[in-house]
Amino acid sequence: MKFLIFFVLFFMLSCSSVNKNSENSNLKQNTITLAFVGDVILHERLRTREEKTKEGYQVIWQEIQAYLSSADLTYANLEGPVAPDIGGMGTYPMFNFPEKIIPNLKDSGFDVVSTANNHALDRFSIGIKKTIANLNKYKLSYSGTISSEKALVDRSETWWALTPINGSAQSVAWLACTEATNGMADKNNQVLHCFKDREKIKSYIQQLSVDASVAFIILNPHWGTEDKFKIARYRSIWAQEMIDQGAVAVVGSHPHVIQKIENINSADGRKAVVNYSLGNFVSNQRNLKNRLSIIYYIKMQMEANGQYTLKESKALPLWMNRTIKKDRTAVYRLTPIWDFAKLPKEIKKTWFENINTEYLFKDEDELKSFLNIPSVQ
Repeated sequence: MKFLIFFVLFFMLSCSSVNKNSENSNLKQNTITLAFVGDVILHERLRTREEKTKEGYQVIWQEIQAYLSSADLTYANLEGPVAPDIGGMGTYPMFNFPEKIIPNLKDSGFDVVSTANNHALDRFSIGIKKTIANLNKYKLSYSGTISSEKALVDRSETWWALTPINGSAQSVAWLACTEATNGMADKNNQVLHCFKDREKIKSYIQQLSVDASVAFIILNPHWGTEDKFKIARYRSIWAQEMIDQGAVAVVGSHPHVIQKIENINSADGRKAVVNYSLGNFVSNQRNLKNRLSIIYYIKMQMEANGQYTLKESKALPLWMNRTIKKDRTAVYRLTPIWDFAKLPKEIKKTWFENINTEYLFKDEDELKSFLNIPSVQ
């Protein structure tokens, strides 16, 4: 009898993950919900606050934690090396982040990060190797960089990440790339470049598309012009090409502002989506437009033939509150935006000029319904 009680308790505990709530899993409806956030940039002021308080970086997004962990898979762009033993911490223009950010992301339910961005080489080739080692240490998946070309040859690494789908033998494939590396030469070919490696990326998508263990493919390009909302035509062409090859979504970052979302069709008629920029997730950029970002959700549905198709996508606007304390440190807290009237007019203007109303949740109840989060009675 004691053994039976122990078994039941163990089973209940094992089913109540801190990171992903299986009771809220959309897989019961044969759907998968993905959550995307933008750039994670640990500027000096963010690090100084953490060094003083030791509270953990996750307090920054604690108010929206349920909206992240209730998705089946969650993504962020890690905007710089995590290699503190290579030259110490670093801020703009040569970033280097503390190791702590990785377990903080992992413990908050993040499943995969992009490491292909313009700051990937801020600690040179060794910095990429150290970052990958630290990501592996905490078992946080990554895409867009490799330790060495040899690792590709012996297949110990790939350019893409595969994140398993709970209750399935299949995985989601994530493939990240960057448009630039701030003029730093990629001497050892450790970074996947969106345009220079265009044909390679197409071949990777084709390879993944015929792999029965891959449910669908997400691309994460780091591209665009900082602080600008306009989309260059050549980037739209690139996105269409990759969708035509077999990707279901292109979700980008780098401009540090939100950019438009558009539904498109592949050459063979599949539904797909392009989100050009998610904006910042965590940063000390103070301009109003840089403090507005989104959690972007994509919901995929399994059809009768076992294939996943795009069902819908939505966006939750986020606002970065920044408060200067008497000790000159700054407190950062991300909050969801339910009422634009409570923020500067520029924020509402920025949002509605770039994101169509069809993507906006009308209220928190609709978001909770979308994520299968039980409402408090």
